[in-house]
Amino acid sequence: MKHLPLWRHELRRAGWTACSPAAALAATLALTAAAAAFGTARPQLERILLTGLEALIPLSAGMAAVAVVSRDPSRELQLTLPTPYTTTLGRRLAVLGGLSAALSIAFSAALALGGWWNGPGLPYAPLVWAAPLLWLTGLALLVAALGRSVVLATTTVAAVWLGEQLFATSFATTPGLRPFFLFMTTRIGVPTDWDANRAALTTSGALLAALALILLRRPERLLTEEET
Repeated sequence: MKHLPLWRHELRRAGWTACSPAAALAATLALTAAAAAFGTARPQLERILLTGLEALIPLSAGMAAVAVVSRDPSRELQLTLPTPYTTTLGRRLAVLGGLSAALSIAFSAALALGGWWNGPGLPYAPLVWAAPLLWLTGLALLVAALGRSVVLATTTVAAVWLGEQLFATSFATTPGLRPFFLFMTTRIGVPTDWDANRAALTTSGALLAALALILLRRPERLLTEEET
């Protein structure tokens, strides 16, 4: 309990970015409601709901992670404190990840209870959203650390996300790309190599995030970062 005020502070510092997963979920529900109003069949509605978990929430988390790392008006002051700034960033990213996870778990449970779940068995349900979320977040952090540019990081994440959506067939059929296909659940289903795909995304995503945090331990990566 003694650490609770610290986590509340980090939640406030995360600001609007902490609400981005909820906004992605709201967009999913609005899209589903609009599709239902036009008489879309139930299987397609289930797919839209699953897309919110596998595609929209991870995208929002990746974009929000860039904002958490890059937008801190007191960054120079933070670097003079005894606590390493990467520790502070880690707490804020943990807040963002925790909120995204809690929202995704609650949404998955609601879909299952309502009979709308069209994904893998519930013990594996967290991998639907956790694997692409970790991968996109890791990519966003690494590009932000390397390029020191908010625009570059967010553009890269959006381009990769959109590219995998547009060229889903190529990612699904090319052996070298298939392990890193973010949207296998919604585009293909749950094939025999689904767990291998999730493992590849999780492992590589963790590696990307670890490399980013190593780079962010160098103050110049923070002090000279683009502020636009």
